[in-house]
Amino acid sequence: MPTLWGDGGDQRYVVGTRRRTGGRSLIRLVINTENLVNYRVRPVHSPSVYAAMGQPSMAGHEPRLYPSREAAQETADSWKWQRTRVPHLALNEWPRAMHNADEPCEFCDGRDAAMTGGGLDTNPHELPESEPPATIAWWGTNHGLWRAGWLTETNIKIPDRLADLALLHLALARRTQRSRADWLARTVKGKTLADLHDEGVGRDRIRFLRGDHDPRQLDGIVHAWLDTDNRVIRTKSG
Repeated sequence: MPTLWGDGGDQRYVVGTRRRTGGRSLIRLVINTENLVNYRVRPVHSPSVYAAMGQPSMAGHEPRLYPSREAAQETADSWKWQRTRVPHLALNEWPRAMHNADEPCEFCDGRDAAMTGGGLDTNPHELPESEPPATIAWWGTNHGLWRAGWLTETNIKIPDRLADLALLHLALARRTQRSRADWLARTVKGKTLADLHDEGVGRDRIRFLRGDHDPRQLDGIVHAWLDTDNRVIRTKSG
């Protein structure tokens, strides 16, 4: 649902099902936008879902809904750009937080293809014809972003082989991120959440997990698995 508070979209109203109700009970609540993944536009056909979306707030105001499919798609496209394009293509003066591991990302798909031996010809996205080659708009397409992930991963050990200056800078930045993440992964292993809090280790660089879930590797991010005592017992760095 659209943002309401003028907070830059950090939080949003969402509609979902209550836990342990088998999907029979709907609830509307506010969550942090960073926890949402795979933004896409879908029509709402269920009267009960539509009613839950439009129920008044505690102040008695009815929340805004998107006026058109085009307006909703514009928001989805903007969020996709901010979450996957901006951090991977280094399009901000200050480094942006990396997206969640569950977020679909063409850059990560291309990187993973290179890591598993897939060739450049395995790019599943059509070559963009509407964008000028080698521009930000071109690299920001699904094809361009996948290609950037593949090329920088393939040449990350010897970035000088990249003829494109922008890709060279990306590969060097990724190599630095990976080195720092490797160091952090070795440092945090065996420590508790309280230890890391006292040391000022931020959650922008480390993601904590429990159980057997094994997320995909992320540039500059350490995934750390906790035991019942909140102690880091395993790490994976990107």
